[in-house]
Amino acid sequence: MEKYVKKLQLAELQILKEIDKICQDNNIEYYLCGGTLLGAIRHKGFIPWDDDIDIAMTRKNYCKFLKICQEKLPNEYFLDCYETNKKYYFPYAKVKMKNTLFVESLEYNTYDDRSCIWVDIFPLDGCKKPHSKIQKWQFKMHGYLKTFITIKNGSNYYQNSQIKRKIYGGILKLVPLKLLVFLLNKIDSHYDEDKVDYLTSFSTVYSIEKETYQKDKLLPARKISFEDIEFTGFNDNDYYLKRMYGDYMKLPPKEKRVNHHPYIIRFADGEELHFDEKVG
Repeated sequence: MEKYVKKLQLAELQILKEIDKICQDNNIEYYLCGGTLLGAIRHKGFIPWDDDIDIAMTRKNYCKFLKICQEKLPNEYFLDCYETNKKYYFPYAKVKMKNTLFVESLEYNTYDDRSCIWVDIFPLDGCKKPHSKIQKWQFKMHGYLKTFITIKNGSNYYQNSQIKRKIYGGILKLVPLKLLVFLLNKIDSHYDEDKVDYLTSFSTVYSIEKETYQKDKLLPARKISFEDIEFTGFNDNDYYLKRMYGDYMKLPPKEKRVNHHPYIIRFADGEELHFDEKVG
């Protein structure tokens, strides 16, 4: 297990370096976030058991990045997002490494040539005030739509509740998947981030309380070391990490040190690893 984690981390670090280069060359600000930022502060790099990299951008920078990235990414990588792939169903983007394979146990029993090793890129949207009615509505809609999409894709999301699966599954037979994906990518806030005092992430798995921030605590970016390489984090990383994790310098118990539980990983050098569950 440790062997695959370390090799996977090194592949993801390669992707992050390419993202960083594009951002530096084109004046695009980004921030290490989530467990990646926690790792940078607590471990000076990856959390030892973590197997992904997360970064964030304000909506303006995110849109700029998506456009430039399609032109500037080296041939070994590709951008996967709703703007480049209408079958893509996440409200955030991924930069992926070609000729690799990463199949999660959370995926929907299918995979293809786009199921590659990746780095996540999350947009941060402006909001006028925290926990407003419209923001709460957007959070709820995101939650419902993500749930509906996972069920529509064949996930065992409600494997412990056959009643919910039958009810939602019956209703969703009448709703095209394309419509759900379209709505998920169109209901984000688009307030001008330069004219508001707060930022939020609608792509989160966390609560609205955790994921609504004072803008001046996050911006502008500050340099931060990650695996002895200089990237960028938030202006006040302590503020962000306390909101997300509380006492973030304290290690979690072993049973909570979890990752993406892959089925299959194939690296660019051709090495392929299979784990204890089987896809398909």
